[in-house]
Amino acid sequence: MIKLLYPFNYFRLRNDEKRFIDLWPTLVMGLGLAVPFILMDRANFFGSGGFLHNAVSLTAALTGFYVAALVAAATFSHPDLDKTIRSGPVALVTKDVDGKKVSEFLTRREFTCMMFGFLAFSTMAFTIYVAAAIPLAQAFPVPLVMFGVDAHKWLSSVLIVGSCLWISHIFVVTVLGLYYLMDRLYRRDRQITTPKPQKRDAA
Repeated sequence: MIKLLYPFNYFRLRNDEKRFIDLWPTLVMGLGLAVPFILMDRANFFGSGGFLHNAVSLTAALTGFYVAALVAAATFSHPDLDKTIRSGPVALVTKDVDGKKVSEFLTRREFTCMMFGFLAFSTMAFTIYVAAAIPLAQAFPVPLVMFGVDAHKWLSSVLIVGSCLWISHIFVVTVLGLYYLMDRLYRRDRQITTPKPQKRDAA
């Protein structure tokens, strides 16, 4: 069971910037997407040709891209790729046999593979979720009032916010992964070199 949940180890990664990148851009983008669909009753979110229907077409295609990027990162040959990250180190927080927290600092290859492995899992799960959410949402098109509250509207709002936060997090982590593929994966570590003393011509 633990092996099936291994992609969630992405959320165990610790870095000076990662928590900020994961949280705030995802919240801003997710809520920015969700609010118009909640406030506008005629906005098509769950229906055919709506937001989810178009989003799942993208995530289904991205799953293959993430798997290919994972293979590329795992097999790419670079002298500094298997060195521990020095600038902005990333640590995987786990527990040892005694239950104590242990921080294992990752290499660029390990961090990139963990990112794209998580993205492949997340988009595949999102695709399955949307495949079930759209027909189920269309099966309950009428308002459902419970205890004086429009339960259908409340449940729809929760699902809209959750879906938008999910797709926004996929976008944010994808941008971070592209940054590593385009820049950090190929960058060499800086080395301090001492210039050789120059020989003076004899007088």
